[in-house]
Amino acid sequence: FGDAGYLVLATRDGLVKKTALTEYDTNRTGGIIAIKLREGDELVSALIAEASDDVLLVSRHGMSVRFTANDQALRPMGRSTSGVRGMNFRDGDALLSASRIGEERGYVFVVTEGGYAKRTAVDEYRLQNRGGYGIKVAKLDENRGDLVGALIVDEGDEVLAVLASGKVVRSNVAEVPAKGRNTMGVDRKS
Repeated sequence: FGDAGYLVLATRDGLVKKTALTEYDTNRTGGIIAIKLREGDELVSALIAEASDDVLLVSRHGMSVRFTANDQALRPMGRSTSGVRGMNFRDGDALLSASRIGEERGYVFVVTEGGYAKRTAVDEYRLQNRGGYGIKVAKLDENRGDLVGALIVDEGDEVLAVLASGKVVRSNVAEVPAKGRNTMGVDRKS
């Protein structure tokens, strides 16, 4: 607990909070409160981050907000708080994931309901203020559907996708061409 900085939690409704990891160092066996969820909301991501790291929020409709996890942009809070607005959404959208961007950078890897995948260099996502609607991650259409996965990867990583049919698709990240943010992606269903 002493080596790591913060636990960052993100909810479907776009709230984020940062709590010192040492606040979770307890010998209680029944568990402790990590976040006070508002009615109808749910936790979608939990990650370990340092104040110098960036956090990337990605929504189901393909929008993103990148901000630094320093105390000016995201002040530390107690365990039993709800958090602050990390991202706003247009009708029908919700937070899909939150990821840590460290010094190593890498790629933003996204997958759609229709089985399309793409990766984009992290550097194409500019720093923004927390709480906005964000910038596009991918160009989405009816055939591709909404995003179902978003994570930070490196060139040498592999990803596993489980299809609705139960089939598992394993791909090397390098097999998916690196594209710009406002592109559609390639078919990874087979």
